[in-house]
Amino acid sequence: MSHFFEALADHMGPTYLRYSFTKGTVNEVGFLVDVLGLAPGARVLDVGCGPGRHALELARRGFEVVGVDISQRFVDLGNEAANSEGLSARVRFVHGDARALDAVSIGSGFDAVVSLCQGGFGLVGRTEDGAADDAVLGGMASLLSSDGRLALSAFSAYFQLRHLESSDTFDASTGV
Repeated sequence: MSHFFEALADHMGPTYLRYSFTKGTVNEVGFLVDVLGLAPGARVLDVGCGPGRHALELARRGFEVVGVDISQRFVDLGNEAANSEGLSARVRFVHGDARALDAVSIGSGFDAVVSLCQGGFGLVGRTEDGAADDAVLGGMASLLSSDGRLALSAFSAYFQLRHLESSDTFDASTGV
C-alpha cells in the first residue's frame, strides 16, 4: 500500500522545487553547516529529503549525503539530479519511510541527521504499534555517530488550525 504523499509527489514532480519555500536552500544549508559544525567530508542523512534540495546542496559543498524519502518519484528526481550534476559519488537517494529507517540500506554513523521537510515531522501518521514521531526520532538518533547532531523542523499545529477546512478534522492531543 502506498503512502498518501506518493500521489502528491507524483503530481508535483520537479515543480516542487519552484515553490517559494525552496528559494532559501543555499542559505538554509549554510546555516546548518555552521550550526552543526560540519566539516567537508562529513556524512549527513537527510530524512524526508523530497527531490533533494538540501541533500544536493550539501553534496555540492563536499559532504557525503544519503537522502531518504517516502516518495519513489522524489527519490528518482534526486538521483537524476545527482547524476546530471556529477554528484553521484557524494549523494544517493533511497526510498524509505522515516518511521522505519533501515541502517542496512541507509547506513549509520552519520555526523548529522537533518529532517527539514515542509510539515513532514508531526504529520507522519501512526505505525502499526501506535508509534509516530517517537519512531522517527528514535530511528534518526540510532543512525547518528556517538557525537553526531540532529536538526529538524517541526510541523506547526497552529498553522494547521488557522487553515482548517470544514471537511478537515484536528486531534488536539496529537496536533494532527
